[in-house]
Amino acid sequence: MNVNVHTYPAQLQYPPPSYLVFSILMTICIWPTGIVALVNAARVNALWKTGQHDKARKASRRARNWGLVSLVIWLVVLVVVVFWASITYLNG
Repeated sequence: MNVNVHTYPAQLQYPPPSYLVFSILMTICIWPTGIVALVNAARVNALWKTGQHDKARKASRRARNWGLVSLVIWLVVLVVVVFWASITYLNG
């Protein structure tokens, strides 16, 4: 059974998640990519309210993806710093 989301009236559809809190946290951790996530997250609800549902969904996906990119970069930096600090500590 195929259900097409576009066949339902806009009043029955829910806006996509904005990932705003996640984007704010990632902006604090890694600001270059976090800002991109934050800008897209801020656009989601405004686009939805103006009836631009496809653009709102696209902004939501971009906010999520850029937030995840920021998270991965932050984790890699964290691992590198911990590894470097442990090597420095062991070498005296």
